[in-house]
Formats: sequence, C-alpha cells, structure tokens
Amino acid sequence: MDIFIASNRQLPIRYYVQEAIWIRRGGSIKLPDLTLPFFVEVEIKNQYNLHIIADYIMDFQRQYKHTEIQLLIKNTATLATLQDMLSHHTQTQHAITILPL
Repeated sequence: MDIFIASNRQLPIRYYVQEAIWIRRGGSIKLPDLTLPFFVEVEIKNQYNLHIIADYIMDFQRQYKHTEIQLLIKNTATLATLQDMLSHHTQTQHAITILPL
C-alpha cells in the first residue's frame, strides 16, 4: 500500500476507478506507528491525483467536530506533497500527523 490513513473515527471506503485510487478497509496488518483504532489502506496508481486524498480527508473532517488522523506514507515525494496540501487546511479541532512509512 502507498498510504495508510488512521483515525479515531470510522473512515469511509472509496473507489475512484478513473483516477486509479482505491481507499479500502485496513486488513490484518500491524503497523507499530498506527496508534488510532480505525484505518484504511490507500493504493494510488497516479501521483497527479493526490488532491483526491486531501479532499477525502477534508470531507471526513467536516463530518465531525473533532478528529485525529495519522497518515503513514511510503513515497517521500507523496509525503511532501500531501503535507503541503493539508497544511493550508489545518483547523484547531482536527489533528493530523503525517509520517513516513
């Protein structure tokens, strides 16, 4: 998987077939850096569609008053791009931690 997104709330699954992004339930993988109970695995075939991941996170945050989110990202270029995208949309009641995988 390219990205793991964990949260203190249940995360929705999404399939963006035309954009080649699949967000599915996390399997039985144990990652020591994931400390939140719910997570999804993200597979991305086209790095130019990272805005979809940022939109997914922002849409998720709009549903709740408070969220905690952790992102574990395999690719360092993807990590830097998502950090930049999400840094412009930080809100005090929503915590986001972005780490390399």
